Amino acid sequence: MSNPYHPGERRRQPVDLTNCDREPIHIPGSIQSHGVLLTFTPEGALAACSRNARDLLGALPAIGETLSDLHLNAETRAVIESALADPHGYVDARLVSLDSGAFDVVTHKSQGLLVAEFEQRPADALTLDSFALIAHQAFQRIQRQHGVDDLLTLAVDEIALITGFDRVMAYRFLHDDSGEVVAECKRDELEPFLGQRYPASDIPSQARRLYVINPIRLIADIGYQPVPIEPDLNPLTGGPLDLSHSVLRSVSPVHVEYLSNMGVGASMSISIVIGERLWGLIACHHMSPLLVPHSVRLSCQLLSQFVSTLVERNLNGERAQALQHSAALRREIVAQVTDREDIVLALSADYHGFLRLMQSNGGAISLDRKTQVFDRAPSREGVNALINWFNENDMGDVFQSHDVGADLPELKAMLGDVCGVLAIRFYREQNGYAFWFRSEQVEDVRWGGNPEKKYSSGPLGPRLTPRGSFAVWKETVRGKSLPWDATSLEVANQLRLDLQEVALSGENMMKRARETLLATLGHDLRDPLQAIMMAARMIEVREHSSSSANLSKRISSSSGRMNRLISQILDISRLQGGLGLDLQRRPIDLARLVGDIVTEARLAYPENEIILEAEDCGELELDSDRISQVLSNLLSNTRHHGEIGKPATVIVFRRDDRLTISVSNHGAAIAPHVRANLFKPYKKESLGNVRNSRGLGLGLYIVSEIVNGHGGTIGVDCDNGIVTFTVSLPLAGLN
Repeated sequence: MSNPYHPGERRRQPVDLTNCDREPIHIPGSIQSHGVLLTFTPEGALAACSRNARDLLGALPAIGETLSDLHLNAETRAVIESALADPHGYVDARLVSLDSGAFDVVTHKSQGLLVAEFEQRPADALTLDSFALIAHQAFQRIQRQHGVDDLLTLAVDEIALITGFDRVMAYRFLHDDSGEVVAECKRDELEPFLGQRYPASDIPSQARRLYVINPIRLIADIGYQPVPIEPDLNPLTGGPLDLSHSVLRSVSPVHVEYLSNMGVGASMSISIVIGERLWGLIACHHMSPLLVPHSVRLSCQLLSQFVSTLVERNLNGERAQALQHSAALRREIVAQVTDREDIVLALSADYHGFLRLMQSNGGAISLDRKTQVFDRAPSREGVNALINWFNENDMGDVFQSHDVGADLPELKAMLGDVCGVLAIRFYREQNGYAFWFRSEQVEDVRWGGNPEKKYSSGPLGPRLTPRGSFAVWKETVRGKSLPWDATSLEVANQLRLDLQEVALSGENMMKRARETLLATLGHDLRDPLQAIMMAARMIEVREHSSSSANLSKRISSSSGRMNRLISQILDISRLQGGLGLDLQRRPIDLARLVGDIVTEARLAYPENEIILEAEDCGELELDSDRISQVLSNLLSNTRHHGEIGKPATVIVFRRDDRLTISVSNHGAAIAPHVRANLFKPYKKESLGNVRNSRGLGLGLYIVSEIVNGHGGTIGVDCDNGIVTFTVSLPLAGLN
């Protein structure tokens, strides 16, 4: 393929409806024929010119040479020199007179080059001052209008009066980027386009972009022959000349064919831009060629900017009114669920305000898989399926669709008659969602011709071409709901934050209650528990009967278990509160510590045999209480899960820079799904063990946190009927 930027070699791909949305319309390489284009380097050398330049302007320097007294006239050269010296390069316009007539010279800078466009001015054109007065009078009339529809209606009337176009329309873009004619001023004999819809494909995305950065666009003669720019090159970039801000830029052949099919001889488009987004257009059509002077276009551009400001002010007023109304409803909803134990039941008890907030037909709320649906909503199963889909597809905190059949085809059957859904997630950790649902909104659309692309024979042969008829084509749209507008989405997000605050406030209340309980366990219960344990030991010392001994043993066993449980719960509280276990490292003789723990376990449970193999590891910097807790919990695990009558084994050794403690017992292999949660607290797999019926699964969780706190790891292996827990601690920094 040849270099697309080399002058004279660029091959342009033929444009039709299959690729018009990718057509580089900002670099057409040509201009319209009612003017001339020159480009200059920053040093003033001519870089390029349109092929008709010398015919209309007379002698010009060769490419790469600067202007001299032989070129143009002093007045025009001064305009170009002034534009070259302007550091900003904004669009500017001056009226000059040459031997060949009067020209509006419009200058701007593009990627470092100065672009100077000479547009022929009609002999009967009024001055800019005259049109400034006309525009000012139009401003006065338009600003007195109330509502968007009224001001657009008057705006098209005023622009038709100023420009003389046969038809002027205000065209507003809708949620799907299609457009609708909402105001029209036309000659009586022309068929009306008011109320007709036009598909988004009529104005491709790159055209919308140019409408934002270059707000006015004239095609003086639809039948013009494009005039090439020679060379079509920016020598500063090596690429084609960017004509985004050009007033003479050539037009896409698809757009020319489109307008020709409408019977249009000249057109002008004026952008209505709100918040840097193309909100609408004022489209002007003439049935024959019409060169609108630059001064008139400037007046129209000012008028459109004024209209844009008024439209935005009206829309902001409508939005503020909607937000004010929604704020009152939101306060009612928040008051309804605040300080209630169950948000789901509280909201579903009176859901009418919740539905009015979004003008919906049904709703639902779900928290921690507890779901309530109300009015014309899907079933609970359908809502839960939505939640699963959202979680699997990471839909974010706000999701909206007005065409469920197209956006969620796999869920359509479960959602029943629902066609629109708006969902907010207010509590990620507990699957907290609120939903609004809308039913089908049947819409009769009056299209400006059949919007479907069809193959037909155009000027370039059989291909996809713009529609040839713009007679009204009616379509009944089904399966969609009323769209969720931007204000509704804003209100939904505000309620999401409100519900999030309520849910977290409820969680904080539960957290404070839990902390109070833990404080009671740690302080109010621990002291009397110590007294009970001391009394049991005194009974054992003083009384020698078998019944007293049994009583003492039961009291000691029960109180000891309570003390361990309290310690575990306090550890859990510290861990889940982000405080950690507060490790206190000091030098310990690990072999002696392990020996003492094993001896105590043998005395306490003489029926359980324990084999100990411990090397002398020397003194190590460890938290002796926590390491004792690790070994005690692992030995307890062998009693509760190992095969009865077979010994447990404890092995301790030091190799290079690691310390290893392993505890093994005979037993069946641990199932994979159980191993996945083995070191988590409150796991359901801990329930139902007849040998530890009151276990909560806290021991292994605390063990893993102690090991992690020492910078180590813990793992489990199941081989040949032996289950082994292995703790590995790094010695660096410990000894």
